[in-house]
Amino acid sequence: MQKKKRVHPGKLVSSVQRHAREQAEEEARRVPWQLLLEARNQYLDWQEFYYWARSVMESEDGIPNWLAKKLDELCPGFLADEKQYSARHPNEASLTPVRLGHWIDEHIFSFAQQGGWLLAITFYVVRESRYQEASVCWSESVRKWRKARPIHYPSFEQWCLEAAQCDETARLLPRVRKERACFKLVDPERLAQAVSRFIEWEAFAYWMRLPIEAGPCLPIELAREINSRCPGFVEFNNKERLADRRIPQDWHRLMLWIGDQFFQEAKREGWYDAILVSARNHPRSIRTMEYCDHCEQVWESELPTPYPSFEAWRRDADHYVDLAD
Repeated sequence: MQKKKRVHPGKLVSSVQRHAREQAEEEARRVPWQLLLEARNQYLDWQEFYYWARSVMESEDGIPNWLAKKLDELCPGFLADEKQYSARHPNEASLTPVRLGHWIDEHIFSFAQQGGWLLAITFYVVRESRYQEASVCWSESVRKWRKARPIHYPSFEQWCLEAAQCDETARLLPRVRKERACFKLVDPERLAQAVSRFIEWEAFAYWMRLPIEAGPCLPIELAREINSRCPGFVEFNNKERLADRRIPQDWHRLMLWIGDQFFQEAKREGWYDAILVSARNHPRSIRTMEYCDHCEQVWESELPTPYPSFEAWRRDADHYVDLAD
C-alpha cells in the first residue's frame, strides 16, 4: 500500500503565501499604478480608523453612544446592517468589530472588490509601517483598556499619534523583524524622499538594462546619457564584464553603482536597506520592472531603432497595464 506523502506545514504556508502573492500581482497589473497607490493610501486611512474603532468596541464589549455617532457619520448603514445581522445570529455579537472591517471592504472599497483588485490593495497595505503600527496599537490598547477603562477614550486623531509611536515589528516574524529593524534609523518623511529618488534611479537602470546587457558598444545617445548621469560606470562595467563569462551582471552592477554613488548617506547611517524594502513594495517600482520585462518580450533579441528616450520610456512605463492577465 502506497503511503501518502506528508506535506511539511512550513512548505504548505509558503505555498499559500506564494499563491496569494501571485494572485495579488496579477490583479495589480490590470490597474494603473497611480490608482493602486491612491487606493492603498486610502485603505491605510480606513484601516487605522477600523483598528481604533475595534479597540474601543472590544474594550467596551459593545458600541458606546459616542462611537455609534462616529460610525453613523463615516460608515452610514453599518449599524443598521449590524442590527439586522445580530437579530439573525445572536451568538455572533462579539464579532461585530471584525464585521466592521468586512463592511468597509464591501462598501467603501466596493469599486476595487467589484473590479477584482481588492487583494492587490491589501497585499501592499499589510507591508506598510502604518498598517503594522495600527495593528500593534489596537492590540496594546485593548490589553491596556481592559485592565483599566479610561475616563475618556482617545480621539481617532490622538490614537493615530499613539500608533505612530508603536513598534511596527512587534507582531512580525523574527526574520521580517530583523529585515525591518533599519526603518527605526530614519525619519519616515526622509525615507519617503529617498525612496522616491531611488525609484527614479531604478527606472533609469531598467531603461538601460537591455542595451547594456546586449554588448559593450552602446548607441551614441545612450552612451552620452549614462556617461552624463553615471560618469565612470561604463569603463568600470566593461572591465568587470570580462569576469562575467556568459552571465551578464551589467544591470546589477549599475544598481550597486547607483547605491554607492547616490545613497552614500543612507548606507553610512545604516538605513539603505529600508529604501530597498520600501521600493520593492512600491506599485510604481514594481510596474516599472514589469514594463521592462514586457519590453524584453516585445523586442526579443533586437532593440528598436531609434531606442526610446528615457523620458518617453518612463512615460510608457507609467501608463503600462497588462490587460491580458
